[in-house]
Amino acid sequence: MKKRKERIQQVIQMRWHRDIVMAIFIGIVGSLVALSMFFLSGYMITQSAKGAPLYALMGLIVTVKLFGFIRAIARYYERLRSHRATFTMLRDIRVQLYRSLIPLVPDVFRKFRSSDLLGKMVTHVESLQNVYLRVYYPPIVIGVVTLISACVLIFFSWIHAVVLMITMCLTLLVFPAVQVKQAIDIRQQVNMTQEQWMHEYYDYVSGQEELQRFNSMQRYYTHMKASEQAFSDAEHRAQRGHLKYNYFRDLISMVALLFSLVLAIVMVESQKLDVIYVMSIILMVLTLLEQAVPMSQVAEYKSETDLAQQRLSEVLQHDHAIVGERKTHIAPLPQSALLYALAHTTLYYDTQQRPSVDDLNLQIHKGEHVAIVGVSGSGKSTLLQLLMGLYTPSEGRIMVDDEELQSIDRPAYYAQLNTLLQHPHFYDGTVYENLLTEAPYAHCRKVLDQLGLEKVSLDRHLTLTQNTLSGGEIQRLALARLFLRDCPVWLLDEPTTALDVKHAEEVMAYIHQSAETLVVATHDIQYLNQFDRVIVMNEGRIEADCTPEAFLKGWGEGKES
Repeated sequence: MKKRKERIQQVIQMRWHRDIVMAIFIGIVGSLVALSMFFLSGYMITQSAKGAPLYALMGLIVTVKLFGFIRAIARYYERLRSHRATFTMLRDIRVQLYRSLIPLVPDVFRKFRSSDLLGKMVTHVESLQNVYLRVYYPPIVIGVVTLISACVLIFFSWIHAVVLMITMCLTLLVFPAVQVKQAIDIRQQVNMTQEQWMHEYYDYVSGQEELQRFNSMQRYYTHMKASEQAFSDAEHRAQRGHLKYNYFRDLISMVALLFSLVLAIVMVESQKLDVIYVMSIILMVLTLLEQAVPMSQVAEYKSETDLAQQRLSEVLQHDHAIVGERKTHIAPLPQSALLYALAHTTLYYDTQQRPSVDDLNLQIHKGEHVAIVGVSGSGKSTLLQLLMGLYTPSEGRIMVDDEELQSIDRPAYYAQLNTLLQHPHFYDGTVYENLLTEAPYAHCRKVLDQLGLEKVSLDRHLTLTQNTLSGGEIQRLALARLFLRDCPVWLLDEPTTALDVKHAEEVMAYIHQSAETLVVATHDIQYLNQFDRVIVMNEGRIEADCTPEAFLKGWGEGKES
């Protein structure tokens, strides 16, 4: 468990790949070559102005051409390495994010909406593509090149070296640090409005049929457009802040360049600088300032990637992301052995003011058939989902055969369970494919016949919307999945809610006959006399734990209808 937690916490951690280190090294070499090329170009221009013969300049011309060729090659390999490192990082993050999300479903939906997760999977992961190319790469390359250039400039004009260092400190350190703080606040507002708009757009698209039936299309569309406008306004504010930052950065660069030029003129007049180096120094400073242009985007991309890493880590470091590796074997347990034990179990949803279930204390023994009853919203389904291991309790513990449920290996645990939720999922395929079994056709046909599905062919096609079968047929098809598995524990949520009385009686008798340990959440009190115990729930709490006879005599009239 501890190893898994450490692995999840390291999923979004940026790693310095060999490719990005090589890209930085090649970028530094390419920048130094460019500076050398312009320095020699300035020297050549000055020599030409002083009337140097062409043959004396041929060496400089060839060297400048050679530097230009080397610069082009360096840029090609720098881009190749940096983009390969970026795409490798994006691939790893996408794979790890998906793998880490699998064990969190559906528990992760207690905190995050589907549209939020979609945004994190797409938008935030895409934002991380800038972390190498536009966040770390520019300041490192420009910083190293500036230090080397300043060391060279000292031999010609130490004052110009100081001016260059001050300018680059402002450009590389001071301004980005100040801007990042402001950019994070603005980016948070942009992300918040974007998530709200995506959530409403997701609901608008997926709920079109309901909106049309209730004549609410225009009203919801207007509300969604207002959210889109808020998102657009937030982006506009972000762009305006970016333009202001660029303006001040460019202003500093222009002032530094003008000051360097004036300083060079003054030094030449006072004979402290040879005029032959003036053009070289100015072109060198101009080239460095040009190479610092990518720094205009560092603050924005830094805030964007930091928030993206933070948001993705919020999902992957979800408190309930840890699952165990211990094995438990239910079948060998003796009859009447303690199977489930809940101690002060409470479950909260982030979007709810009160807990879904509160301070549950319950024991279920092997071989018992237990019914959970209560009004809608009393917590019956939540209790079953806790026993299934779909959710992790916010407080308290759930023990399975003296092992905490969170420490148990989930695939091995699920292999011993037959579970039925209120809304089982079906796939686009045949009935046989949707039975999710490798059992032979003959056995599947027998099970369907026992459930009253004689007219449903195993080759009949089902759609995702399940509109090729009735509600009762869909529910019996979901039950058929369970009867094709040999599992000792059955946890069923409303197994007869869509069935008529005749089929409901037959199905319940079949369930009791097949299940060794059975826990059923139900509203149908006419079948309670087939159970050993009845758990009565109300507003997330257990109000009674009694026999069916006691419930029907003392609780039936007041608690169920």
